[in-house]
Amino acid sequence: MEPDRVEYLEQTVVAMVTQALIDYRDEAITIFCEETDHPQDIAEDILREAIDTMGLSEMHERLYGKVDLKKAIYVFAPEVEPVALMLDAKAEKDDRTATIQMSQTSMTVNQERSGSSVSVEGGLDSFITRSDRRMLVVTVIAKFVYHENNGNRALERIMVACIPNGLLQDRYNPNTEDTIWKAGRNAPTLGEDFRVRLDYRALKAKAAWRVCDIECVPQ
Repeated sequence: MEPDRVEYLEQTVVAMVTQALIDYRDEAITIFCEETDHPQDIAEDILREAIDTMGLSEMHERLYGKVDLKKAIYVFAPEVEPVALMLDAKAEKDDRTATIQMSQTSMTVNQERSGSSVSVEGGLDSFITRSDRRMLVVTVIAKFVYHENNGNRALERIMVACIPNGLLQDRYNPNTEDTIWKAGRNAPTLGEDFRVRLDYRALKAKAAWRVCDIECVPQ
């Protein structure tokens, strides 16, 4: 698949996910304020409910992956394209980055760590094949940014970000100097798995549509 087509499909999917969360914004604000569950659990529930409420053109194919929500869908852009949608929810107080596992990206992470160059391959494939359907993998992170004050929790914004498919490596992270990543919060000395942080500012500088900021102000 040509890189421009990959980008177009990713942009279409991001628009769909963003619209689903915009439509569900008021409910999300209320749920985050009233629920007493762990913020991460709340974020996962909201993401699932928002997507289910919108409804997508789904295929009856089972997908595997270490993300919160996996769906085999058809995207009309305008030709019909099968897509493996990987959606992950995060609830954090920081709005600058999102920490991901290497199993959540098909990109190779090229970056500098502690003065050394590292290159770590992603654990996802660029395509997933099921029942003779070759589906482009599109990975979207929905980050629920919140704050707490005197025991009260409030949702500030939802940041939707699309991690580029590995087919776009040369456009987004060809080398350690040209990167969209920051060092992850893992400790190699403790044997923790390699993780990385997606830098929203760097990603947005390359393609503004890849990061969508949904303000959440109670009505």
